[in-house]
Amino acid sequence: MLTGVMGVFTGGVVLTGFALSLGANEFMIGLLAAIQVGVNLLQIRAFRRLEKHGQRKAMAVRFAALARLMWIAIAAVTFIPIPALQPYKIWFFFILFAISAGLGIFSLVPWVSWLVDLAPEKVRGRFYAQRNFAGGALGVILGVLAGKFIDWWNAQQFAPAPHGFVVLTSCGMIFGLWAVRVIKQMHEPPFTPPPARLTFWESLKIPFHDPNFRRLFYFRITYDLSMGIAGAFYGVYMLTQAGLSYFFVSTMAMLSTLANLLALKPWGIIIDRFGNKPVLQICMIGKALFALLWIFTTPDTIWLFILVHLLGVFDAGNTLAIPNLVYKLAPANRRANYIAVDGTVVGIAATIAPLIGGGLALLFSDWEFTLGGFHWAHFHFLFFTAALLRLGTFVTLHYVHEPVSKSMKHVIRVFWPTRSINIFEGFQQALHALLAPSRSMIEKLVERHNGKSSRRRSDAIKAKKEYLGYQEKREENL
Repeated sequence: MLTGVMGVFTGGVVLTGFALSLGANEFMIGLLAAIQVGVNLLQIRAFRRLEKHGQRKAMAVRFAALARLMWIAIAAVTFIPIPALQPYKIWFFFILFAISAGLGIFSLVPWVSWLVDLAPEKVRGRFYAQRNFAGGALGVILGVLAGKFIDWWNAQQFAPAPHGFVVLTSCGMIFGLWAVRVIKQMHEPPFTPPPARLTFWESLKIPFHDPNFRRLFYFRITYDLSMGIAGAFYGVYMLTQAGLSYFFVSTMAMLSTLANLLALKPWGIIIDRFGNKPVLQICMIGKALFALLWIFTTPDTIWLFILVHLLGVFDAGNTLAIPNLVYKLAPANRRANYIAVDGTVVGIAATIAPLIGGGLALLFSDWEFTLGGFHWAHFHFLFFTAALLRLGTFVTLHYVHEPVSKSMKHVIRVFWPTRSINIFEGFQQALHALLAPSRSMIEKLVERHNGKSSRRRSDAIKAKKEYLGYQEKREENL
């Protein structure tokens, strides 16, 4: 929760607005996003350090504190008094932010390994669902309040615009340091070290030598490419090509977030009961549908925009099932190693995806035609490409084996039960219905006949007894 508060005040819209207030242009905003993803490449180095020292709590606490204290230096950039350095403020901001994000990765690797050991596998899905729900709900509220604060600050003009962001990021840093103190008091299960010390390249190769985890890598790469190739352009499409207002776009974003949050707990229960893979298969179909429906949106199809953003329920399933599947398939004695390599591979794919998407967006900028009454132009082709890639991700997921999990068909049948048609059974039931009256009549006749026969039988037995009694008396008289 405390870390979530820090994330709201030092990331997302606040971070982007901070950079813009310091003079960042469009390219620099893209660079800022690339830094946040690219630092994941440090995960394998962080694992090597963890493997060497084996103290997860100490490493997580130390680097988390350093990463959060870096925000003091970031805030100080706005107060540089030297005129000659004013044009370079934004670059100082980027350098210091990159250092903070990198230190955060060295805290994240031991923290994830530690947290996985704290949450039992049987309830891990529900645990992460409740954790993400609490953080997400708080993030929605605080995000709105942070935006209101910045609008109020700029309207009142107390000080230069960057100083308003300094207030928010300073609050975020305080909550982050509070979280470090809480983490320091948490229980740490014993760390299971790898069976043997390996070199950096050997550690990097081990997960790739695991056939099942290698197939998981293929899924993770295609997943991040399919999501990132269009993910940054849905908002751009609504604001530019569709010509919608900022208020409407922000309302749709909030609707998607709420749908995501409300679906976290149900998905967590389903994951614990049936496994991660069937949930991912269902959600990947939903995400492909999500991208495809954008093709049919227009400024007048408000209802379709609402429907599309309600499909945020599938984001919740992916958010829970993907990391949980990684934790489950990684061997316990090398879990930190596997997670670190996974983060590195995913970091590369997630960094490349928006660059490919931007190139395709430029390529499709002049494309347009009408098909079946729908006019396709520019971003529509990008969304169609994303939908095809997401269906391809479904194929790569098919080859990943998850122990003790049910099939997607089984999960669907549980929540949408259907009975198979049995022609012979149906014929029997129809015949029984037709013959029921006749059968009832026959049973009554048989019962009546049996009743008469039983009376006749009792009369015969009685007559026989009387005859035998008469014979006995006659013999006595003789």
